[in-house]
Amino acid sequence: MPPKKRGTILFTGASASLRGRPNYAALNSAKGLRTLAQAMKEYAEDGIHVGHVIVDGAIAGDKIFNRFPDAASREESLISIEATVNAFAFLYG
Repeated sequence: MPPKKRGTILFTGASASLRGRPNYAALNSAKGLRTLAQAMKEYAEDGIHVGHVIVDGAIAGDKIFNRFPDAASREESLISIEATVNAFAFLYG
């Protein structure tokens, strides 16, 4: 990316990556992506965009349906995987 002076790097996290919560210490510390994304802003001068996108909720995909079979009956309350992909494509563009 630096030689071409363009590119996009997107990280995905939940609101837990913005602030700590009781009983979620393992997740909060493991989700240092926000800090990493902020540190990578140094690449902006090379034309590389770095972002951290908050997706707060279960995404309607194979992973959630396989782990929680009853999720299909509540699909309208899940985040659309197609909408998520479209949003990332928009941010990439």
